[in-house]
Amino acid sequence: MSHADSSIIAISATDWEGLVLEAFRNAQIRLTRPRRDIIAWIARQRTLFSTEALAAAMAASPARVGRATAYRMVEQLREVGWLSRIRTDRGSYAYARTLPGHHHHAICDRCGTTLIIEGCAALDALYALLERHGFIVQSHILELTGHCQRCCAAEEERTSGA
Repeated sequence: MSHADSSIIAISATDWEGLVLEAFRNAQIRLTRPRRDIIAWIARQRTLFSTEALAAAMAASPARVGRATAYRMVEQLREVGWLSRIRTDRGSYAYARTLPGHHHHAICDRCGTTLIIEGCAALDALYALLERHGFIVQSHILELTGHCQRCCAAEEERTSGA
């Protein structure tokens, strides 16, 4: 099984928000104030977020976006590929901004920075190992969690300065 070379993309919150809004316009989906407010709130999140946090924030917003609207919007963005659902250590789900299409994520579990890994070249060795054991992969999802460069540097500074 051969895969295209992998590359890593980091996308800013502003770029993500603009791309989502453009995609909605291109799909001729009405950009109501609640939808725009939800997209803007998600774009501002520096960490993974839950639908509960979104719903609470939107209920308190000037637009008073309802819980059902917030949940539907998260599901709509996830189905199209603008959000990735991540299972947390506690077994619940949180969401991270991403881009549509097949790719993988490396997500900082401290600040929520998401690196988007395009292509599957990094999986070739694993596929070859599995094939030697008679296992043929039909599909895959790769999600990596850890600490981004900025969080590692902050931790190193904190521990060395103490």
